[in-house]
Amino acid sequence: MKNLQMDNNKEIYFQEVLKSKLLPAITFADASHALPVAEALLKAGLKVMEVPFRTNEAEKAITAIRNNFPEMKVGAGTLLKPEQIRQAIDAGAEFGLSPGFNPSVGRAALDHDFPFIPGVMTPSEIELSYEMGYSVLKLFPAGQVGGISFLNAMKGPYAQLNLKFIPMGGVNPGNIREYTGLKNVIAVGGSWLVTEKLMSEKNYEQIYQHVKEALELIG
Repeated sequence: MKNLQMDNNKEIYFQEVLKSKLLPAITFADASHALPVAEALLKAGLKVMEVPFRTNEAEKAITAIRNNFPEMKVGAGTLLKPEQIRQAIDAGAEFGLSPGFNPSVGRAALDHDFPFIPGVMTPSEIELSYEMGYSVLKLFPAGQVGGISFLNAMKGPYAQLNLKFIPMGGVNPGNIREYTGLKNVIAVGGSWLVTEKLMSEKNYEQIYQHVKEALELIG
């Protein structure tokens, strides 16, 4: 079956895309910030970012970044409806994420052969996602469901499946190194790296510093 066979190829893809182990989630209220923010990330040494579909500016921001900085791998986040998979692809997104496990969205990603990371927060969702063909999963909200303790607990029962997680929600400079030190964590993400306040102030230098410092902490 296609959905079970795609697993290894997609995991290899994400291992390459997420080799920095850092995935900032950047919500653009104004797409004009997209290029200077992407430039700040690239300057700091980061070549991957998530643009959540939380505003009407998301698609414009993704398209602008992909057209001007083709070296930047851009994922579309907060994909909640099957039709958003096609919208993300048309905008230029190279992969997608969702905060939860929605079978219809997961199937749409498979139908489009679109690299996708569903969100999970329970063992049942983990198993359902894996059965559909997904082995790279977003743990959200990580802090609220136990964070590092939860991920350690998942090592035992799911070691045979070789699952990899991206914890988001509650990750910060104080715990980022502990998270990325876990063998079942492929990357960490969050919105603290590029905040709405920093973008509204056009403080792209501070964004650069946040990303640079996070990469240094990860090592």
